[in-house]
Amino acid sequence: MTTNTKISLNSNTTIQTKSILYSWLNNISPQFFLSIQLPKHLRSTDLAKSNKNLLKIMLKFEKISLKRHWNKKHIPFIAFSEHGKARTWHYHVYIYNCSFSFLKIKSIINDVSTELNLPHEVLHIEPISTTGVYPYTSKEIIADINYHFDSDRIITSEFLFNLPPISTKHIPQSQNQVQNHRN
Repeated sequence: MTTNTKISLNSNTTIQTKSILYSWLNNISPQFFLSIQLPKHLRSTDLAKSNKNLLKIMLKFEKISLKRHWNKKHIPFIAFSEHGKARTWHYHVYIYNCSFSFLKIKSIINDVSTELNLPHEVLHIEPISTTGVYPYTSKEIIADINYHFDSDRIITSEFLFNLPPISTKHIPQSQNQVQNHRN
């Protein structure tokens, strides 16, 4: 993002960029929404440190859900990192292409909390409603007049696990959509 350009949460470019992001997420058809609010002893203002905690949690999620095949397949997700009021990082995770029922996913999330010795309220899972994705997951994303935004806050499962992309269509296509909406 350029530093010389004035930006705003309510600018037309920010609103249009968020609209494209919502559309992109809805097209992926996520089934579950996972909120991760790290416990006090793991909270950090350092994004890299917080992302390591996200990696631990999501690796445990993969290992529990896929059992011995966890390193051959994975359940794709897209995480949005966000500052809290205390400026520490938390995550909103959209899980998609998942064959598990909500009850099974909820059980897996409880197992993750137990195995990582995390309070159960740290991980909150819910099914995506028929209204689609939740706009507040990108409330901190701001675009400049050229539709550039801080994409480091959007973490795909492929990126987090250092895997080749399942499909290259969603990341570059969404960036092209944003770029094509220039005035």
